[in-house]
Amino acid sequence: MKIIIIGINHAGTSALRTLLKQNSDLEITAIDRSDNISFLGCGIALSVSSVVKDVDDLFYSNARELKNMGANVLMKHEVVNIDTNAKTVTYINLNDEENPKKEYVESYDKLIYATGSSPINLNIANSNANNILLCKTYIDALKIIEKANDELIKSVAIIGAGYIGVELAESFIIKNKKVSLIDAKDRVVANYFDDELCYELENAMNKNGISLHLGAGVRGFEKNEAGFVTGVKTDTGIIKADMVIVSVGARPNTQLLPNATKIANGAIIVDEYMKSSIPDVYVIGDSAAIFNTASKTFDNVALATNAVKGGIVSASNINGIEIAKLKSVVGTNAIHVFGENLSSTGINEKRCQDLKIDYKVVQWTDNDRPEFMNEFNKVTVRLIYEKNTLRLIGAQIHSRSTKDTHMESINMLALAIQKNMTIIDLLTTDVFFLPHYNKPFNFIISAILKALDLCYLKENY
Repeated sequence: MKIIIIGINHAGTSALRTLLKQNSDLEITAIDRSDNISFLGCGIALSVSSVVKDVDDLFYSNARELKNMGANVLMKHEVVNIDTNAKTVTYINLNDEENPKKEYVESYDKLIYATGSSPINLNIANSNANNILLCKTYIDALKIIEKANDELIKSVAIIGAGYIGVELAESFIIKNKKVSLIDAKDRVVANYFDDELCYELENAMNKNGISLHLGAGVRGFEKNEAGFVTGVKTDTGIIKADMVIVSVGARPNTQLLPNATKIANGAIIVDEYMKSSIPDVYVIGDSAAIFNTASKTFDNVALATNAVKGGIVSASNINGIEIAKLKSVVGTNAIHVFGENLSSTGINEKRCQDLKIDYKVVQWTDNDRPEFMNEFNKVTVRLIYEKNTLRLIGAQIHSRSTKDTHMESINMLALAIQKNMTIIDLLTTDVFFLPHYNKPFNFIISAILKALDLCYLKENY
C-alpha cells in the first residue's frame, strides 16, 4: 500500500511512526515544506524566560529518525496540488535552486493530510514594520528569543490574550521588559474560562506588572524613520513598544482540499477514524474539525494532544485496526503563569450562550485536604451542566499550590464530558479518600452536592 503524508509535525509524525510500527512493509512518502519537524511550540515562552535552556530541546523527532524507520521523507518540498479523483499529489522541491518550479507527481492509495495551521497576521497599517513578530514555529522562536535578549528592547506589546499571549507576557516580565497585553475581548483567556476565574489571572498579571489593555481593538502600528515599530494604535489610544508579538490565533491550512466538507473557519470535518468526506483522505491535527461532545458540534480544537491521537487513529485505521477511534474531543487544556494554576475542559458560559444551551453553573472553593492535616491548599472547581438533563458540559479548576495543583483532576471531568455523564453520575463515581490527598467529600463532589442543594458543608473562600 502506498501512503502519502502531507505535513510531518505533531500529527504527521504520530501517523508515520504508528503506520510503520504496525506495518514496516508500507510504502510511505512524507512531505513537508519546512526544514524541521516535531517542534513543540508550546515551549517557546519557556525558552524566552530561559526555563528551557536550549530551544533545540523542544524537538522530539527528526527526518533522520523517520527515514531510518523506512519512510521516504522530503523536507523543504511543497505540495502545490492534490487531485483526489486521480489520487495524485503534485509537489515542488524548494531545495532545487536551478529548477525551483519543476513539478513532481506521485500517486497514493491513502492520503494523510496534516498541514496544520498558520498564525493569523494583522493586515493593518504598518504591519510590515520591523520587530513585529508571530509566534508559532521554530524560526519564530529563534527570532523572539534573540529579541528577548536584546537590551535595546525595553518594552514589548503582545496582541492576543490567549494562552500564547499570556505565557509570553510572563516570560518577558522575567526578562525585565515592560509588557503590555492587548485584546479586543474584555477578559484574558476568555475562550477557556468564565469571568470569575479570568479575574484571578488578571489580578495576578496586574500585580506582576503587566499592563492590560482589554476591550481594545488594534487599528494599526506606528513606526520610526528606520522602519522599526514604536507603538500599537488601539481604540483606546497608542501603546508604546519596541517590539510587538501578534498571537491572535491561527487558520487551518486546508486550501489544498477545496471540495472537502468544512466548518466556518475552514477546518475539515472528519469522522471517528479521521476520514474526511473525500474517499481515502484522512485529515489530522490543526486542519481537522472533530466532534465535540460538550457542544454537540464539529470543532477545530487545535491542541497537540488531539494531533497525536488523530495520527494514531488514522494510521491504525489504514492498517485495518478499527478498534482505534477518536469519537470526540472536549478541548482539555491548562495554563500555569504567575503562580496561578488553571485548567478547563468542555465549554464555558459564553459558548453555552452562543449555542443557546439552557445551562446552570456551580462553583465551590475548599481546602484540598482535611484541616487536621495542618498543611492544605485552596482549590476552586467550576462545573457547567445542562439544566434539564444535568449532563456535564464544562469544567474549570483553579489553584495556587506549587505542590498539589490538582490540575490532573480536569482529566476525570474531561472523560465525564466525553462519555455524556451527568453530575449525578459523577457524584456516585467510585473515588478514593485518604487524608494525605483529599477530603471525604472532595472539591468536585462538594460542588455537585451544592448544585443539588444537598450540601451541608462549609465552603472555604
